[in-house]
Amino acid sequence: MTTKTKAFGRALKKIRVRKKLTQESLSLQADLARVYISELEYGKKTPSIETVFKISKALNIKCSKLMDLTEEEFHN
Repeated sequence: MTTKTKAFGRALKKIRVRKKLTQESLSLQADLARVYISELEYGKKTPSIETVFKISKALNIKCSKLMDLTEEEFHN
């Protein structure tokens, strides 16, 4: 069973890879630790609203788009 946290991680990784960003480059742009980005992608950590905004800004997408993709991952 997929949790919402794991779905967020899968969505995050898909977007990051599509944009040809490494975890390191995303972490620098979002002002977050690279290890934390990894933990998010593996569904080991649940992001705060603040973190979702930071990541969305770094990925140059709207938070709503990130959440839409998370919802798609959750239902797949």
